[in-house]
Amino acid sequence: MDPSISCIFAPSGYGKTIDALYTAPTGLFLTPAPGGLVAARSMMGVEVREERCNSIDHACTVLKRAGKVDALILDDFSILAERSHLALDSSGAKGWAVWKKLSQSVLRLREIAMESGTTLILTAHESQPSTYEGQFTPGGPKMPSKSLTTTLPHVATLVLRGVKDTFRQAPLWVGAYNADPTDTRWITKDRFCVMGKQGPMNLREILVRAREVGHKVDVPRRAPGLEWLDEGAEAVAGFLAQGGSPADAARNLTAGAKGADPRHLRWAWRDGVARKELRKSGHAELFNLFT
Repeated sequence: MDPSISCIFAPSGYGKTIDALYTAPTGLFLTPAPGGLVAARSMMGVEVREERCNSIDHACTVLKRAGKVDALILDDFSILAERSHLALDSSGAKGWAVWKKLSQSVLRLREIAMESGTTLILTAHESQPSTYEGQFTPGGPKMPSKSLTTTLPHVATLVLRGVKDTFRQAPLWVGAYNADPTDTRWITKDRFCVMGKQGPMNLREILVRAREVGHKVDVPRRAPGLEWLDEGAEAVAGFLAQGGSPADAARNLTAGAKGADPRHLRWAWRDGVARKELRKSGHAELFNLFT
């Protein structure tokens, strides 16, 4: 299977990091501020490999040293890029030479990930659309320069903007990803063409759906001992597809997995809801064009 590169961006607190954890719990998390995953680990009930990372070049070194890992997650790539920029600037490089080296670092990271067969996930803050001296720049992942904001998505398979969908009622997950190709205000991308304009905030299930429709894409492994989550998610998705309610799906899941950690039951339920939504929405948006 082929690895993918995903860039997910949103304002702070929208759920980027927890979704990356849910997607690749067996991956290696590189972060500029170790300890930031404590709350997320507590929410998931699994241990995560976490390592400090100071720059994009440092991430490249760690990945080359690690060899093949299930996934590499660069949490808060915006800060890593800013630190990389500051390091280059203080080294004596000036002007366009700094931006060129920074872009080269991003491309090098991509090449190492592809060569090692490693799924790469980048989380970033959000840069708003703006107009300066008559020049419009669409919003996207926050980078040290607007040119890098527009360049970064070129290396990615998925570029997803995290939003909060206020129409989603509890107990449904309010987070969603936008990848609307008709919205020129934002840089987004869904190379697999499985999401439609908006999909659930569940990167793992987006990759699962991509594989279902024929893409040879790698889906990171489940955490050891939690392989049953896929069976649970499929049961939830099937029940909902037949008209069942999310609340009843949760009760059925709990009854069928007695003694399971409630955090893991929520995990399976969350994936099942997303799986059902992706199977329905992506096809509906495409084929409704011809009806």
